[in-house]
Amino acid sequence: MDQYHNFTLEDFLWDPFFRNWVLKPTREDEEYWQNWLTANPEKTGTVRSARELVLSIAPLQAPLPQTEKENAIRQIVGNIKNEEELDETASKLRLFQPLMSIAAVLIVIAGLSWTFWTVNHKQEINYEALVSATATPLIEKTNQDKEPLLIKLADGSIVKLDPGSKVSYPAKFEPGKREVYLSGKAFFDIAKDPSRPFFVYANEVITKVLGTSFTVRSFTDEKEVSVAVKTGRVAVFTRKDPEINEKKDSRELTGVVIEPNQQIVFVRESIKMTKSLIPSPELIDNNVTTYDFEFDETPVSHVFSELQKAYGIEIIFDKNIMNECPITAKLSEMTLYEKLDLVCKAVGASYELIDGRIIVEGKGCKNI
Repeated sequence: MDQYHNFTLEDFLWDPFFRNWVLKPTREDEEYWQNWLTANPEKTGTVRSARELVLSIAPLQAPLPQTEKENAIRQIVGNIKNEEELDETASKLRLFQPLMSIAAVLIVIAGLSWTFWTVNHKQEINYEALVSATATPLIEKTNQDKEPLLIKLADGSIVKLDPGSKVSYPAKFEPGKREVYLSGKAFFDIAKDPSRPFFVYANEVITKVLGTSFTVRSFTDEKEVSVAVKTGRVAVFTRKDPEINEKKDSRELTGVVIEPNQQIVFVRESIKMTKSLIPSPELIDNNVTTYDFEFDETPVSHVFSELQKAYGIEIIFDKNIMNECPITAKLSEMTLYEKLDLVCKAVGASYELIDGRIIVEGKGCKNI
């Protein structure tokens, strides 16, 4: 966030990361910006002013402070040359203060809202723009059939392209990185090569991997972009991320990192990413002999550990309490959530899905 140190009020006003914090803050956003303000106290006034302006353009506008109303009045009278004329004009305008205040607010909001629209419209990032800006010659494949199209890349990676989707890629990847461009939906099974990170550019969202399998969905006419992991680990960030260059160049996976059965959903309107579990988690190892899910007087803590291992999803619970709860059950034909429902009901516990993890709460069998 070092770039913010030199930001002016206008820079903050148009920065998507800053606007997202003001309009739809998350716990992570709040912590991020409060830490930055603590380290940069001299920017507090600028940030406060920028927040007020951003809020004034929100659907539910906050009232503009008096200073901003005066600025709006200055723009309305337009040709005032000096402070004496301004004071004289302002005193006359006070006779019409209620009407002028409303007019000033409306003009400022309308003008800034139009600017927001035009700036965002001009900066819109899509598949065609990304492909045309690439210096490397690309091969484009479009799936116009009803079945997925299998594509093998030069490094041995496999792309399963869904109907109505298209992907562009070079005939041969560069020595230091592998880059492809997607519009639509595709499943990627990437050949492992830590020395050459693999990037999928899907409109606004960038996915970075070293070797894993995952699905990206990014149709231009949809409100959301999603990335879901099947195996391995994936880093996801947006093209407007203030630390985009550091995240792309890092040898490690940085940004929002997701693991098997987790997904990232990017909402275009709010410029917000949410990490969660996919709707139907799958076994990370389909070898059914490894996990038969049949338990006989088995402590629930062991059952949760087996589920965590089988699905690759972190399950947080109090081991000391759950060790007291034995369970006998056959869970092999159930989905993960059906398994959790049955086990938790048997021992008087409950669970929540939070930030791509499963949190189990219960008082133990002695309290049932």
